[in-house]
This record gives sequence, C-alpha cells and structure tokens, in this order.
Amino acid sequence: MNLPPTQRIGIVTSCTAKLADYFPTTAEPDFIPVEPPFTPDDQLLVNELRHRGHHVSAVVWGMEPSSLVSQYDRLIVRSPWDYMDSDDQRQMFLQWLESLASTGLVVENELPVMLWLMDKRYLFDFAKADLPVVPTQLIEPGQSFELTSFIERYGPTVIKPAVSAAGAGLEFLPDRSAARAFQPEFARRCQQGAQLAQPFLPEIQTNGEWSLVYFGGHYSHGVHKLPGPGQIMVHAERGGSLAFAEPPAIVREMGDRAATAVPHAFAHHRGQACPMPLYLRIDIIETATGALLSECEGVEPELFFRARPGSAAVFANILEIRPVTYPQGQSEPSVQIQHIAHPQT
Repeated sequence: MNLPPTQRIGIVTSCTAKLADYFPTTAEPDFIPVEPPFTPDDQLLVNELRHRGHHVSAVVWGMEPSSLVSQYDRLIVRSPWDYMDSDDQRQMFLQWLESLASTGLVVENELPVMLWLMDKRYLFDFAKADLPVVPTQLIEPGQSFELTSFIERYGPTVIKPAVSAAGAGLEFLPDRSAARAFQPEFARRCQQGAQLAQPFLPEIQTNGEWSLVYFGGHYSHGVHKLPGPGQIMVHAERGGSLAFAEPPAIVREMGDRAATAVPHAFAHHRGQACPMPLYLRIDIIETATGALLSECEGVEPELFFRARPGSAAVFANILEIRPVTYPQGQSEPSVQIQHIAHPQT
C-alpha cells in the first residue's frame, strides 16, 4: 500500500491567552486545552495527523509569511479567534492573509473563499443560488437607516456587523424604545462599515440552532445548540448548551443543499465557481416556515471533532488527497480585500 507523503502542517490559531475566553464552559467544564495554543478540539485533529506521521505545529497568525514557506507544506486556518477583538486586529488579520497569498504556500481554506466568508454579505450570494436564508437587510457604509421603521415593520430585530465572528457586535433590539436608544451608536457603526438588520427569529430560543460540519463537501456530523435561559446567543462560552446529535431531516437537507451550493454562491461573488473547501460549518435555524441558512463558516469555526469519533480521521483522509501545490505551480490566485468592511464593535 502506498502511504501518503509526510507533510509539514501548520495549524493557524490565536495566542494562548485567548483560549481562556472559550474554555472551559459550563456545558463542558472538563474540556480544556492540553497543548496550547491548540484549542482542545483542534488537538484531536493534531493528534490524528501526527499519528499518521505528519509534522504538525501551531502557527499563531501574524507570523512572518516568508518564514512560513520554508517551514510548512500547507497551513490550515483553524482558530484565529482573536482577530475580531478590535478593528486593528481585523485589519492586521486581513493584511496577513493577503501576504500569505503572495508566498505560494497552500492555505486551507483557500484565501479567496475565506475572504468571501468573512463578510456576511455572502448570504445574498446564497440567496441568489436559491437557498432560503435568514431574512436580512443590508445597510451599506455611510447609508442612513431608521431602526424604528424596521422594527415597526418586522418586530424585534437583531443588528450585527457584516464582518464579525462569535457574536461580536451583535445587538438585540426588542422594541422601538430600544431602537431609538441604539440609533446614535448604530449611525456611528454605519460610518465604519456595512451592517445587517435581521428580524429576530423566536425559534432560536426554542429550537436553537444546528451546526452541520462538512469535510470536502461531505457531511460529517451535527451539533445542536440552545441559548441559556432568557438569552438569544447559542455560543457555549456565552452560556449556551451543546448536544451532539443527528439533525432532523429538514435541517440535514438544508445543510446538504448549502454545502453543495457553495461553489455556485461564490460564483455570484467572484464570477467563477470555487473548488469545494476543505471544511465548512453550516449553521441552520429551523423555523415555522422551514429551515433557514443562518451562516456558512469557513474561516474559524469550531468543528466539534469530539461530536463524532473518527471524524478527525475523515478530515485527515480528505486532506491527504488534496494537492500541496497549486495547479501548474502557480501561487494562490490574487485576492482583493478592499471590498471588505471593518466595522468597529
């Protein structure tokens, strides 16, 4: 049997101190990092890759890109969770990704795809690809927008920056009074970058949210999340709960549709389809009118390898058959980040 060649793999993560913001949680009090700055979930993948003979080490994002070329055959962007801590951090992370693009080093997911998925305006690309998404109103940078008018039409509202992660900058406006009070801050944010307004979906508090994990476009496993009592955010580090379970058929069908649609949705953004990403986490909310795509994450989602024994091996199998050089020896296609907004939170 021909074994795949040994690779030098860098797992892109954040600084060790950042892990304290996420682990442990009430939902999993004993799930803590054992080899920081790897997250405890990424550690399961690291262990699997090392078991196969690959050389794996952590790369804290921001390291000099030129030095990484001689150290690694590929980078896998996994947990750079501190890039959303400030506007400066976001700028630096995007500039770092852009610098990586010029080195020719293989980066997973591909840089154009990551840049696309960092901006939640991708929801409109999925809508163009005939996917039902959470209803969303886009407010472009500098555009004026009256929150009270939106609430009068749609009821309680969720506001979030177009570029955000882990709920950064999310604001829940339950009524017109809250909207009026938030309007000055919202106007300031609109000067900084694009914002999204979404009608609040009450099912998030009863049905929660499903996260479906895909490797190479193939479904692996699901995670069911519920917010804490009286809350709307499902993140475990914010008091939410986790259950490792198979999703209902309607949710699984929507996840499969969304994963399949990724190359086509990307084409609405860049004019041509992208290869299927190495990994995706697709978040879905089951509502009274059907399952809706909430987010498609391909930059820094937790992949919950612990939810399905053997899933790290599946990931490794797919990774090992992906090329470690770009076609015809070319470097990563040029990327443009000017269109991405960087709102302050």
